[in-house]
Amino acid sequence: MAARGHVQDPNDRRLRPIYDYLDNGNNKMAIQQADKLLKKHKDLHCAKVLKAIGMQRTGKQDEAFNLAQEVATLEPTDDNSLQALTILYREMHRPELVTKLYEAAVRKVPLSEEYHSHLFMAYARVGDYKKMQQAGMALYKIVPKNPYYFWSVMSLVMQAISAQDEKLAQTMFLPLAERMVEKMVKEEKIEAEAEVQLYFMILERLGKCVEALNMVRGPLGEKLTSELQSRENKCMMMYQRLQLWPECNALSYKLLLKNPDDWQFYLSYFDSLFHLMDMSWSPSEEGHCVEGHVTTTVAEAVKFVVDRMAEEDKKDSRPLRGPYMACLELIHRLRQRGCPDDKELGDPLELMVQFFGKFGDKPCCITDLKIYLHLLPPEQHTQFRNRLEELVPLGEAGEDGFRFPGDTKALQRHLCVCQLSRALGLQHALDTEGKLSLIAQLKAHYHHGLRFRKSCLKTELQFSDMYCLMAAHVYIDLWTENGDENMLWQCLGLLEEGLSFSPSNAQFKLLLLLLFCRLGAFHMSSTTPLGGRLYGYS
Repeated sequence: MAARGHVQDPNDRRLRPIYDYLDNGNNKMAIQQADKLLKKHKDLHCAKVLKAIGMQRTGKQDEAFNLAQEVATLEPTDDNSLQALTILYREMHRPELVTKLYEAAVRKVPLSEEYHSHLFMAYARVGDYKKMQQAGMALYKIVPKNPYYFWSVMSLVMQAISAQDEKLAQTMFLPLAERMVEKMVKEEKIEAEAEVQLYFMILERLGKCVEALNMVRGPLGEKLTSELQSRENKCMMMYQRLQLWPECNALSYKLLLKNPDDWQFYLSYFDSLFHLMDMSWSPSEEGHCVEGHVTTTVAEAVKFVVDRMAEEDKKDSRPLRGPYMACLELIHRLRQRGCPDDKELGDPLELMVQFFGKFGDKPCCITDLKIYLHLLPPEQHTQFRNRLEELVPLGEAGEDGFRFPGDTKALQRHLCVCQLSRALGLQHALDTEGKLSLIAQLKAHYHHGLRFRKSCLKTELQFSDMYCLMAAHVYIDLWTENGDENMLWQCLGLLEEGLSFSPSNAQFKLLLLLLFCRLGAFHMSSTTPLGGRLYGYS
């Protein structure tokens, strides 16, 4: 509630019990206490508003609104009344009334920094950007602080963003915002990083990429320190916009030497390399690049990537994924361009097996490798799956003939192999008997993996949930192929079992919804926990 701890006058002490009742949720006692206080002090406006808050929270919205309006029409200027009315209007979802409240307060106390700033924020809540701009400048004239000036500049940018007429944004709002910032730059009044960020945003939206690049490279760019490599990221963005591929390539090269795991710079490095090759760019003809060394041949790029992998292999600590994925990405791009595979990069199958050996116990391994499975010819799919299975530590076979992982890392490796097998189409190629055998295996692994749930909260997913989901999809495959509805009922039962152990698993819920709808059982789909929300029920 309001700042009841500041006992500046007797009224604060009198109002404190009401605040306490409201804070504790005892709204009826708050109303009674307010009535007692109003009998003795009829003109204590804040008490009326606090009573209105209690009435609002007990469901008497109309009475609360009328009582609040009695105070609002008096245009109060005391902090307690204004803050209490703000809280009430917020709970009533009437933020537009807060603007009127502080407009009146500013008229009565025109030199109040606090009331002007509250008025600006009130305009921000209702999205009135033009009045935000005016309020920001009025506040800056009273208290000439940089943040207030840039509130007004940001309001102009918001008018540009929200303008339906793009021409108006480009010819009026953004140029005015640019001139306002340039004035501060010329006067050397730029202080904060946020001000530089705003200037960059304006120049970017105006399409002034050269000016934005020069600004980031210059003294103002030195203020971009809150984010890691913020300055370099902005330079890279402008190099790409301006198609300055030598600078883009050299900067990517330099940044990858510092952080060989930054994937976005691998992509920009390869993009710029092939653009330079298409342009037949030569450093001897074009001159020196301001960012440093430029890679102009595939051989140089191959050596660079291979060197990054070699450095990771030497590390005693866990290696980074970036260089190994960059090797696969470069093979992919060379094949796209019809170039033969470079022998130095290695065989894709061996590279992916190596990657799995290093990172197979991480959930990201499946998504990392999945996008490069097309590098493997069909005749290598089974071999690849078998090679990965050799790297999964499983225990001895039990009575049912299945071997299970002994910990969550081994479980994650086995899950990755199963998911990659499905992505390669090996599961789809099985006959009915083979798919039923696969389902039995997946279900056995699912139930075995539930033993690791002791360390999970109820809201967390189980480590073995993906086994259950994959088994459900194989059931669906059998249903769609053979039309056997028994497979569908088995699938529904398995998903319901999965939900009993992992009630927060949205994939289970969504798949259940889909299946119920396919069966025409719309009532069932609307009564599931997620289905009720999707269909508008409680």
